[in-house]
Amino acid sequence: METPPSFAYSDSFIQAGPRKKRKGKGKAREAPSPLVLLERTQEEIASGDWFSECQEILQGALRDTSVVSPEVLCLGLGSPASSRDARAQLAFLIRQCASFDIAHATVSVYDPVFTDADQDLFQVFGMKMLADNKNAKHPLGRPTILYMPHCDIGLYENIIRENWTVEQLSGIVFIANRLAEYLENNPASKLEREYPCLMRLAPHLDSRPLPTSGAYPTAFNNVSVQYVKRTILSSLGDAFWEHPPPVELINVG
Repeated sequence: METPPSFAYSDSFIQAGPRKKRKGKGKAREAPSPLVLLERTQEEIASGDWFSECQEILQGALRDTSVVSPEVLCLGLGSPASSRDARAQLAFLIRQCASFDIAHATVSVYDPVFTDADQDLFQVFGMKMLADNKNAKHPLGRPTILYMPHCDIGLYENIIRENWTVEQLSGIVFIANRLAEYLENNPASKLEREYPCLMRLAPHLDSRPLPTSGAYPTAFNNVSVQYVKRTILSSLGDAFWEHPPPVELINVG
């Protein structure tokens, strides 16, 4: 029986037990707040050449697709209040928005694991926290940076299927797992049956992997900036655009 996809992340958060007070040391120091940790992570993310290289990759994708003033849809981030990798991924997003003058009010986020502490963080930055779990089935009516690091293949299939037109797909810049890798690691029969839209689109994507982050290697491993030009999509035949029938296995419970 197939396991349904879920919002997945690259690291596991291990909750430590309460710290014991040391004799003679007085009251134990309080842990930094999630906001303080996020601000520190932003500073660390933005320092050095790594972030600049990522900026150049994203700038090239926006230029090639002629995407201007994009909105951002962030799915499957994990809990930045409790996960170091999720916090790094959010810090990366915040810094990229600043680099490209993307207003935080145009950034929408969703993950079923978000906590009250996470909600407080998004509220501080003025981001929109979505209320409904649509299993990534979001129709995108405007040019969009789709930020989905380390999600399940079924969620990528859902978002592609929901936007299965030249107009919509040519306006999306993915920052996500390298989608072509799913074609390399799964039988064609399985892909055709369960993930047909991803199977058709992935070979046409221009994929530019993010460089390895020395500070946060697991937060950004296998993450690429991916897009497909309108001219390529427009040249594909009618058979490509025949909408595959829905598959129940790609739904998230």
